[in-house]
Amino acid sequence: MSGFNPNGGQDWEPVNAGRSSKPFAKPTTQDKRKELTTAQRTGGASSQQRQFVTANKSTQGHGMMGTSAGAGARKIAEETETFKVQRAGLDFGKALMQARTAKKLSQKDLGTKINEKPQVVQQYECGKAVPNPQIISKLERALGTKLPRPKKVKAPKD
Repeated sequence: MSGFNPNGGQDWEPVNAGRSSKPFAKPTTQDKRKELTTAQRTGGASSQQRQFVTANKSTQGHGMMGTSAGAGARKIAEETETFKVQRAGLDFGKALMQARTAKKLSQKDLGTKINEKPQVVQQYECGKAVPNPQIISKLERALGTKLPRPKKVKAPKD
């Protein structure tokens, strides 16, 4: 066996980069109070006022637009309208399910046939999908039937 040792020059002592060896203990309220009274006795401090560094703060948050997310988030936060998203509906879902079962197709088979995921077919059958005319026409072609079009959602009145 040769005298070569790959770890021969290795230093196994822990390296302490930029920190002291003693652990840092967070000062308790009692320590703070004691420090304040000694400072008041010597005339170093006159009150217990918190001082914060406000270098990059604007008047309403941080950043140029006043919030951390910018002007877009502020516009969304100030928005008061309620929006209702159009869904496929249960009548469409039942018609789709009946047409699919009449053709003896599973959701997975129908999804593969129209080049969509099976979850898309499942969402349409549950009535939770946002109607896409392209997907609906693909479904109609694959099933060979005309499916009822989902009703338009009316905008809520003020």
